[in-house]
Amino acid sequence: MSLYNQKQVIYIISSPLSERDFNRFGIKNWINRGWKVNVFDFTFFLYPKFWKFINGDKLSCNFEGLKIFHNIHEAVDVLRSLENKVVFIDFLGFSAAEMQIRKVAKRTGVLINVLSGSFPEPDHKLNIFNIFGLIKNPIFFFNKLFFFIQKKFEQIRAKKTIPDFLVVNGSKSMAGIKSKKTSVIKAHSFDYDFFIKKKNLKLNKKRKFLVFLDEDGPYHSDFIRLGIRPFVTAEKYFPVIDLGLSEIAKSLNLKIKIAAHPRSNYDVKQIKYKHSIIENKTFELIRDADVVVAHMSTAIQWAVAMKKPIIFVTTDEIQNTFYGRPYAKYINHFATTLGSRVVNLNDVSSITSWKDYLSIDKKKYKKYIDNYVKSKGSPKKLVWDIVIEYLEKDLLL
Repeated sequence: MSLYNQKQVIYIISSPLSERDFNRFGIKNWINRGWKVNVFDFTFFLYPKFWKFINGDKLSCNFEGLKIFHNIHEAVDVLRSLENKVVFIDFLGFSAAEMQIRKVAKRTGVLINVLSGSFPEPDHKLNIFNIFGLIKNPIFFFNKLFFFIQKKFEQIRAKKTIPDFLVVNGSKSMAGIKSKKTSVIKAHSFDYDFFIKKKNLKLNKKRKFLVFLDEDGPYHSDFIRLGIRPFVTAEKYFPVIDLGLSEIAKSLNLKIKIAAHPRSNYDVKQIKYKHSIIENKTFELIRDADVVVAHMSTAIQWAVAMKKPIIFVTTDEIQNTFYGRPYAKYINHFATTLGSRVVNLNDVSSITSWKDYLSIDKKKYKKYIDNYVKSKGSPKKLVWDIVIEYLEKDLLL
């Protein structure tokens, strides 16, 4: 007999529930299957600067099941007052306050952790050479040291967190599972749902173009949330990207389109790309493009799945500045994982042949899908349908 008297799921989040996240979280999928759905948003008091920067009240979608909490006491009281056993979808981080919320939630039901966006990550080691380089910039050094220590504490907390269910999207996301108390739900990344929904990938080949995957580099709100400096500056970044893309497009006889990051808002920015910026069409742009140009966007998985040639790019600023080098490390590691090379757009005119940069390593592309996008043997269904069906069967609902 089930301990759950009703089908109720509560998302616990620390970033506002935007319209995009409402769709990505599959909330309608639960509702259509007879579940009561609530979203508990703790961003307002967990990350107040971030909330203010992105205008959390305005960004949050109009969903009757959404509750925005203003302090941790209110959050704990509401969680403790829940009368029935609940399924919690855990999208919290690992700060001390988030751990406290998670601990109270776990007493009231089961925790489901969703690993929705895995990608290749280089080793994070603060070695002696890094330290000597950072000492030249003392303010950045102490900020970096504080961030490093903070992350170490969060990693320790993360290892101590044992969810009841873990939704995985590739072999790499299963690497840290050690507890027998955790049931594994094999699925795929949120973005892979596009391939499930769009079974017929019809290409539009009327116009030849390359697409650049924007990451909202100088302006991304996550830098406010994490309290760190952006990896690039608008004044240096956009001119180099514009010129570099123009050189590549000229060499390959292609037009240029920028796929805007979903959180970007270039309408209000004075310094931005000179090329055409297109919003909310990243999947379609990658599908129709001849070449994809990128740094380390998670949208690269679409290019890999569609077997598109990918040109990884960097700049002098990213490679040579103390604030850009961590970004460079990610870009280089991502390119290596896919068997690709990285182009420095400050020196793009020196490239006489693009043949090697446009080659596709089919084995590494396939390995990338297996490691970071789709678990082997997972059903060919929408990710939230996979989760709901598994839970209803496991919890006898």
